[in-house]
Amino acid sequence: MAIAAVLATVSAGGQAVAAPATAPLSTPSSASAATAASATAVQDVRQAAVPYPAGRSQLAGVGSTGFLTWGEGGAADVLWTSFADGSTTDPMEGRSAWVALGAEASDAVVLLLSDGRVELRDMRTKKSVTVVDPDDFGPSGQSAGAVGTTLFVSTANDAGGEDVHLVDMVDGAPAARTVTGLPRDADNPHVVAGTPDRAVLTYKTAGTWQWALVDLADGAVVRRHTTASAPASVTLSETHVAWAETDAQGGSHVVVAPRGTGTDRRFAIGQASGDVLVGLVGDWVTYGVSSELTAQDPNPLYALTARHLTTGATRKLLDHTRQTATAPDGTLYVSGGTAAGGEGLYRIAPGADGTPVATRVASSGEATKVTLLGDDIPDVVDLDRNKGRFRLEWRLSRVNVAMDITLRNTRTGEVKRADVYPLSTGYGDPHRVHLDWFGDVEWNSTRGMYSAAGAGPYTWRIEARPLNGIGPELVSSGTFTVARDPGLHDYDGDGSPDVLARDTGGRLWLNDTFDSREQHTYSYFQNPEQLVGGGWNAYDRIEGAGNLGGAPVSDLVARDRSGVLWLYLGKGDAESPFTSRSRIGGGWNVYRQITGGSDLNGDGRADLVATDTSGALWLYKGTGNWRAPFAKRVKIGTGGWGAYDRITATGDIAGAPAGDLVARDRSGVLWLYLGYGDGRFAPRTRIGGGWNTYEHLVGIGDADHDGRADLYATDVRPQNQDPYLYKSTGAWRTPFAGRAEVARTFMERRDYNLFA
Repeated sequence: MAIAAVLATVSAGGQAVAAPATAPLSTPSSASAATAASATAVQDVRQAAVPYPAGRSQLAGVGSTGFLTWGEGGAADVLWTSFADGSTTDPMEGRSAWVALGAEASDAVVLLLSDGRVELRDMRTKKSVTVVDPDDFGPSGQSAGAVGTTLFVSTANDAGGEDVHLVDMVDGAPAARTVTGLPRDADNPHVVAGTPDRAVLTYKTAGTWQWALVDLADGAVVRRHTTASAPASVTLSETHVAWAETDAQGGSHVVVAPRGTGTDRRFAIGQASGDVLVGLVGDWVTYGVSSELTAQDPNPLYALTARHLTTGATRKLLDHTRQTATAPDGTLYVSGGTAAGGEGLYRIAPGADGTPVATRVASSGEATKVTLLGDDIPDVVDLDRNKGRFRLEWRLSRVNVAMDITLRNTRTGEVKRADVYPLSTGYGDPHRVHLDWFGDVEWNSTRGMYSAAGAGPYTWRIEARPLNGIGPELVSSGTFTVARDPGLHDYDGDGSPDVLARDTGGRLWLNDTFDSREQHTYSYFQNPEQLVGGGWNAYDRIEGAGNLGGAPVSDLVARDRSGVLWLYLGKGDAESPFTSRSRIGGGWNVYRQITGGSDLNGDGRADLVATDTSGALWLYKGTGNWRAPFAKRVKIGTGGWGAYDRITATGDIAGAPAGDLVARDRSGVLWLYLGYGDGRFAPRTRIGGGWNTYEHLVGIGDADHDGRADLYATDVRPQNQDPYLYKSTGAWRTPFAGRAEVARTFMERRDYNLFA
């Protein structure tokens, strides 16, 4: 026995034929004649709604006492839910069946049993009404649906088509009547709509699609109608038949025909990306395209819209349409949802003025609009862990969204912007959206230029736009705090080193740097200079000194030409990085080289070392008191340090906790002095030659956030000012990796005479 006809979904196709004369529905004469599509006509009755079975968006039938839904297993995975109390029943309980279908205009369910028989089961009484074998009524018998308690069975005839029989129980036995008035060559006739007294069959005849209206009392066809394509979602009321069809160009149309005589009304609804669903409510016809909430492409037809049969006025009823079914009393029910009411089952019925109103009668608890379920963002984000990378994560009701993420430092106003498309990045999770933040913000609010995110209070804001256009944009926000440890050579408080450069005019410039772990040509950036101020040519030495005053940013020392050493405390503000100077003391012109910034004696405070004219090396231990930042000097090298024209306190570059020192001799060889951690150094080891290429060597600190100090090298000559970064390896025998070019973004070429 063939039963494929029962399961077949009638789709647009077949040969296009001339449709009967139609009159288009009139359009509103003014804007006031149509209700704005954004105003969804829905009545809020949350307290009266029963549960809609979760995960069962397929509505397979509606009766007077309950409704039938399919689960993920399709027609073999069914539940009947009671309108009264929300209780559920499996219509197949105790039966070997593989398909369950809702009967039209009835509380009955059609079961296709595994042995080939068809059972009609009344879900009000939970009892069988009819059990028949379709082959008993003719060759190739198959179920063709049901209306009320009448089964429809089709059998093959000698004209190459199929006959349809109405089967009812009479005196406890099945009795069949053959439908009259159908074409003899009708192919695959089956029930698509019904009322207590009428049924609509669709079929194909002589290469064209038709529907036939059958009087259930005498089994006669009372009207036949040719359609332009396979009719979809045929619906029947006491006065009209309505359906959707497709033209030769693929455009969708809704057609409404009177049950008796009269002119069809036909109107275009545009390109449908799925099955068009049609319903009738009084003097209105409803239409929408069936879709899942997870659909990715937008289509205004995903909403359920009602259109007046006479005026053409339209009214939006639901934001999302999934399936439709008509109850025995002619009431339209739709599974879908609204942004305000969420997903579930809605009854569509005339309001007080006759205009359709959607009332939720069963709720699935699922949101129709995109909602924020929660986030995994801690109160404090430590950007010094995991090399500055941190995952910020949000949980949404669905992830078919385009999401804009904005992180804002409320202290500085700096922002991080990101556009996230979860479906295109293979997240593989139906709810989670994340941003892998590399600790960057926009430098000076300039997109495409990056700076390190500074410590302090932040806000996050997400704007998630549903790709399918179902529901409004989700906007939500929250707060967190970024924590960073003070960094060597960090003057603007963003946790990343900065470079100071003095031009020949005496102006001091701050160069912000950033190590990018994202997909960029260069991994290390040096942003355009910001002017600190003028008059700095009063000093012959300017050195980064580390944190001398206890604030979480680095400080600066500068020696004037009379030998007085001055302290500039860091403020952590890129636009004004230093306080006014304070005097440390005089007599510092006895030193040829001064360098500082790292802890050399293990007390956690930055120290200073200097070489005098005799070649001795002196240590100035940091006190932590900015008013007297250094203790009395201690000689830690008795001679020979005059051989070097550059010494740089680098911090730890060899893996030990103590700060180290590099020194370049006049032949260009760079030497490493490993710190013992008590202010002394191990005997020197050779790093390599050729370092006289550079005029300045700056112990920049941990540029790439790997926990080791790095070295910044540059020349002062304008024609050769490209800076390079030597990243520390942590191995004292080969302390630096090969040089990496520092990418400078829109930097002006200036004549510099000092870097620090």
